[in-house]
Amino acid sequence: MTKMMDFAILMAYYLLFWLLLINNRAMSEPEEYQTYIIHLDHSQKPESFLTHESWHHSIFNSLSSADETEMLLYSYNHVMHGFSARLTPSHLSEIEKSPAHLATYPESFGKLYTTHTPRFLGLKHDSGIWPAASYGEGVIIGIVDTGIWPESESLSDNGMPSIPQRWNGKCENGTIFSSSDCNRKLIGAQSFSKGLQAAGIKISKKYDFDSPRDFYGHGTHTSSTAAGNQVLGVSHFGYARGTARGIAPAAHVAMYKVFWATDTDESAATDVLAAIASLSAIEKGIFVVGAAGNDGGHNSIHNGAPWIMTAGASSVDRSFTASLTLEDGFSLEGISYFPQSIYLTNASLYYGEGNISKAVCNHKALDSNEVTGKVESRARIKGMRFLTTKLGSKPAPQVAYFSSRGLDPITPGVLKPDILAPGVDVVAAVTPNMPFMTIGNYDLVSDYELWSGTSMATPHVAGVAALLKSVHWDWSPAAIRSAMMTTAYNIDNTGNILKDENTGLPATPLDFGAGHIDPNKAMDPGLIYDMDFQDYIEFLCGLDYDQSQMKALIRRNQWNCSKEHTELNYPSFIAIFTNETVKRFSRNVKNLGEKESEYHANLELPTGMRIRTEPSTLTFTQNYQKQGFVLSIEIDKKASNVTYGYLKWIDQHNHTVSSPIVAIKT
Repeated sequence: MTKMMDFAILMAYYLLFWLLLINNRAMSEPEEYQTYIIHLDHSQKPESFLTHESWHHSIFNSLSSADETEMLLYSYNHVMHGFSARLTPSHLSEIEKSPAHLATYPESFGKLYTTHTPRFLGLKHDSGIWPAASYGEGVIIGIVDTGIWPESESLSDNGMPSIPQRWNGKCENGTIFSSSDCNRKLIGAQSFSKGLQAAGIKISKKYDFDSPRDFYGHGTHTSSTAAGNQVLGVSHFGYARGTARGIAPAAHVAMYKVFWATDTDESAATDVLAAIASLSAIEKGIFVVGAAGNDGGHNSIHNGAPWIMTAGASSVDRSFTASLTLEDGFSLEGISYFPQSIYLTNASLYYGEGNISKAVCNHKALDSNEVTGKVESRARIKGMRFLTTKLGSKPAPQVAYFSSRGLDPITPGVLKPDILAPGVDVVAAVTPNMPFMTIGNYDLVSDYELWSGTSMATPHVAGVAALLKSVHWDWSPAAIRSAMMTTAYNIDNTGNILKDENTGLPATPLDFGAGHIDPNKAMDPGLIYDMDFQDYIEFLCGLDYDQSQMKALIRRNQWNCSKEHTELNYPSFIAIFTNETVKRFSRNVKNLGEKESEYHANLELPTGMRIRTEPSTLTFTQNYQKQGFVLSIEIDKKASNVTYGYLKWIDQHNHTVSSPIVAIKT
């Protein structure tokens, strides 16, 4: 019995020893760090601190076992109030106990989306918006992208006006980049990578530069498209006078590099926040445009927040053609980017019969087992000959096959995309540091390449916004968006509704939004659907955010949410029906045309949809006068799941203010 008790006591001590050992090991093991974005209530800043940054430093100095130099990444005061930092769970717990703490968000990552176009857009040197806007003089276009190649001729400051006195940005030094690389064209260049590095994601030394310098080329060509200032002497691209200019060639450019060459091609949210944030930018009167995304199908919209203008991509009326001759002598003509004539033997054609996505060579749809070693059916090719660059191709524009479509999965009650702009085969400046094509034993390098993507549509919209802002300095971001949307067109150069490049069938506003951008018409829209920051607050109130979330989003401690109004004064309409058959929308419009104007409602309706406006006539007697109306949408039970029509306000002064109306049955 004694031996049994001694054994039990020994086992108890043995068990206690291991419990203590495990506990001590757990206590001695260092906590893991994670990157967080911390939103603070700025009104809680003690008066003893002159700046928000000094206050943030003091918070870290008060943390136990904290190394401020290793932890604090960015202090934010413009886009939000707060900071981003690498924190342990203990540090985070200490900070969250502070009465100044509003919200905590773990680090997240965003992915990078990937020119006859001025002529295609109707921009002319002797008339229209270009001379009226002085080509965008005085406007600053900020671009969040992969960086900049400052030596590009598109960024030459020859003939550029002086830097605006209001500019307080900077040009930073870094790897193969000096502040002296900036000029009157490129007035700002900064890079943001602390968030990536804190997450343990290393910036490639082989494929990138730890500086604002662009390695990949994406940022350089978006800059050149939006506001390039280079004369490109290659007339076969069809530019007016053989030139390739940006949409707003007299505007200044500021580059904020947040996308890097890493193993993941991701960008940390902390780095993007340090560069810009869209809602805060809107509050400061800054127009924000984002790419709709390159995911193709419906319900795939990115950047769909209602304060962002969301741009989809369209084709243009230019094609690069080649003739293909089969072994039996039959010839056909198609698109080719290969600049030489070639002979192929024992090669099969592939054309993806029965699958439209494969037929248009959508890389996501192609099966490598089916296409490897093939050019396009089962006939041998005698020869392929590059012909020319053809202008006036039809039909154009079309909705690009890769352009993301609505609904927006986050805010389906706002029709997205907002608009289409050229995004297929756009000639733009690139980094000349690596070959883009190999022919025989030769690598081809160029300062300019053809790029496609909604990220090519985005700088076109940004450039047009710069032109509009230059003409109308008092316009709000919402006014600029409204002008572009209500003057957009949905008819191609064959006189038919814009087609979906995927199917060849007519597209809908879920594909093209309000339609294709028309810069010259946008300069004189007649009426605008305007909004201010309070309208967005009302919208957010309707999403049932709690108090801390609202404070973090709008950077205010007090705000007003009216009980009856959360509807945005948006230039488009989307009605999602469940069991009801009627939806009503309230809107108001502001007169920017002639003082005395009378607008009549013109309704274009499909079968199964009925629309009524009350009133049906809007009469204005002075500029900037506002008038309201109510739009009622009713659909039949037998109507198709998606129907759409248009409300067009037409006056006696040749203004047509057009809005798409989409009805969806769920």
